Amino acid sequence: MVKKILVTGSSGFIGSCLTSKLLNDGQILFTILRNNKINKKKAVKIKKKYKNYHPIFFSKINQLKNKLSKLKIDVVVNLATKYLNKHNFKEMIELINSNILFTTVVLEALPKKKLKKYINLSTMTLYKNSYEYEPLNLYAATKKGFIDIIKFYQINFKKIKFYNISIYDTYGQVDKRMKIIPTLIKNYKLNKMTTIISKKLNMNLLNVNDICSGIKLLIEKNILAGNYSMRSKKFINIVDLVNKINKKLIKKIKLKILNKKVNKTINKKIKKIPFWKQTSVIEGDLLKYLNASR
Repeated sequence: MVKKILVTGSSGFIGSCLTSKLLNDGQILFTILRNNKINKKKAVKIKKKYKNYHPIFFSKINQLKNKLSKLKIDVVVNLATKYLNKHNFKEMIELINSNILFTTVVLEALPKKKLKKYINLSTMTLYKNSYEYEPLNLYAATKKGFIDIIKFYQINFKKIKFYNISIYDTYGQVDKRMKIIPTLIKNYKLNKMTTIISKKLNMNLLNVNDICSGIKLLIEKNILAGNYSMRSKKFINIVDLVNKINKKLIKKIKLKILNKKVNKTINKKIKKIPFWKQTSVIEGDLLKYLNASR
């Protein structure tokens, strides 16, 4: 069934993947974009290919009320996020504006009468101690702040299903972020050394396609509202991962391993999205990406 879907954060890594999949599925897709040349150029390119794509541009956040107040949206997928591991004073303001103010304005401005589902993507960094809420950084605290705001709307609009989805780290073939997997691939291609902060660095890495498949399940199926997670079946030690991959490569990945302290592995147990299964494995994916980059 075709739905009217609004995606925030559509220009980000996960958002770009999800946008492409939803458009190919024939869904009527609305996205909110800052009014600049880069976004407009990308939007024109997408609109030429997909008639079901409707970008909404804004320059100032208070413009969103008029732009969104008449939309009859079935599902909202909130992927908008500003990530920082550490912050300064200026970046603190950006974190709050992106992760709390913008997302709240969108939720407030949209008509609630037709809205059936609201899907919010969150982070496992809310749980530094793996059991109770203990934010790893201010980024995590702002994500929790917006979850608390969602609770207000959940109480007052009981016909809307609210989903909060926690994830760890993501990767994919077309990934330009300053993350460990794209850095390994980039440096491998350039025959450069990649610095790993510790031989004890463990991560839970999930392919972006698996993330998108979980979001699509929530959009399409009749799943109970609540808190869910998407996570890889196992945590991976990055140095061990590289050593395994190097055994299958002619040209090797070059590593410089430091002896810095790493954060404790967050292993919070949150139920998975019903019907969702992980289909990709980091070892096979990384080997494929590295061979393609040669």
